[in-house]
Amino acid sequence: MTIHLTDGHTELSFQYMQAEGNSETLLQFLLRRFRYLDESEWQQSIRQQRLWVDNRLGHPSQRLRNHQRVTYLRPDFLEPEVDEHFEVVYEDDLLIAFNKSGNLPTSPSGKYFKHTLVNLAKQRLGRETLLTLHRLDRETSGVVAFAKHKAAAQKMAEHFRNWRVHKTYQAILSKPLTNAVTVDMPIGPALDSTIRIKQAVTPQGKPSQTHFQPLDEIRDSQLVEVRPLTGRTHQIRVHAAYLGSPILGDKLYGLPDEGFLRWLEEGEACLPMLGCVVCRQLLHASEIRFPHPDTGEKIVICADNTNLLRDFSEGPEV
Repeated sequence: MTIHLTDGHTELSFQYMQAEGNSETLLQFLLRRFRYLDESEWQQSIRQQRLWVDNRLGHPSQRLRNHQRVTYLRPDFLEPEVDEHFEVVYEDDLLIAFNKSGNLPTSPSGKYFKHTLVNLAKQRLGRETLLTLHRLDRETSGVVAFAKHKAAAQKMAEHFRNWRVHKTYQAILSKPLTNAVTVDMPIGPALDSTIRIKQAVTPQGKPSQTHFQPLDEIRDSQLVEVRPLTGRTHQIRVHAAYLGSPILGDKLYGLPDEGFLRWLEEGEACLPMLGCVVCRQLLHASEIRFPHPDTGEKIVICADNTNLLRDFSEGPEV
């Protein structure tokens, strides 16, 4: 995918590769690739001349061939607003790291293209290149590091592969833990859920270990330090839910499936009715440690938990 940002719209270009089975029409491809618009909305976008195939106006029923170029002129008003607050917490000639808010995607995906940390940072700092080294969920605040040059990015990728990068998080759990605990339970797809992205503790999963250390009780909740010892999808959130104390504000693992799907459909307005007392999952990346990609010196980058505590305090008293 190629992304070109302009005033008024975001130009997204794809080289089409045929999905499994029969070839797709343009409309079928759009419904599969961009699920945030329904059929009538895509029909309208095509009528508004926002879809092009090999530099010609697209038609809903035209059959796509491998390697054709599909371009979507996506209007900016479709992109949700975000909390654009972030600050530089580390910088040298090769790397830069930010402490981001709890409503800001790291890099383009889904509905978000312009309103992402990497794009906003490029604009604010006047940089043409920032290479993503790792990601945080949109609703996870805290430290995110980028490389300024390809060689540094390649060395950092090697560090990640060889487990030389270590992360520490803080979270606010919905129920207090009595003691420190290390959860050593395998994680894999939640086979009993209709939600495709949901993970669960399951015997068929991959080995996963997460250490939870209680810090302070806050109201009926608890601030904890979390050290993931492995790197599975949604690992901290899954293991917190397994302990019976989901991360406060976690819609995917703190609500029944029907509650999560309702939130996707209706947005934040329905959260109080679902018993969700904060608008985002209260998970914060507080520290990242790794050898410097040039000198090998141990680098420790920290992000204070101001965003985490602020977003907790703005929730209603319970």
